[in-house]
Amino acid sequence: MGWQFAAILIGALLASIALSLWQHSRYMKVVNEMARANAGRRLRLVSGRAKGRLRGAVVVLLVDPAAGEVVEARAMVGSTIFARLRPASELAGPVSDVVARAGDDKQLRAAVESALGMLPERSGEARAPQTSPAGRIRIPRAQSSTH
Repeated sequence: MGWQFAAILIGALLASIALSLWQHSRYMKVVNEMARANAGRRLRLVSGRAKGRLRGAVVVLLVDPAAGEVVEARAMVGSTIFARLRPASELAGPVSDVVARAGDDKQLRAAVESALGMLPERSGEARAPQTSPAGRIRIPRAQSSTH
């Protein structure tokens, strides 16, 4: 049983890594599509995540800061790598009550709160996305509060 167990363990680890990379590439594809489709519209693309014991949630919101409205929303809720970002039309609408519209799902609500915390208006920062000469949108990252 010596080398067989090690081979199975290594195979399972490699499969886990490959499937995680596959999920990440699908996530990035959707985020890039949302950014590309709305480039030049002065919208903010923010994301938030929440982890639970058995399942988690990731939310990507496209927010119009001038109108205070969520223009487009996608949510990934689940416990496996097969979860994917799906349109979450219930989150579209005024930013003021988007957390309430997240429903009873505790992880989804926490992910929405995390995403809203990325908005400069909420975090106290006033940094805007920068556009590089190649036309790619650079999204500012949140600064850690430990300085």
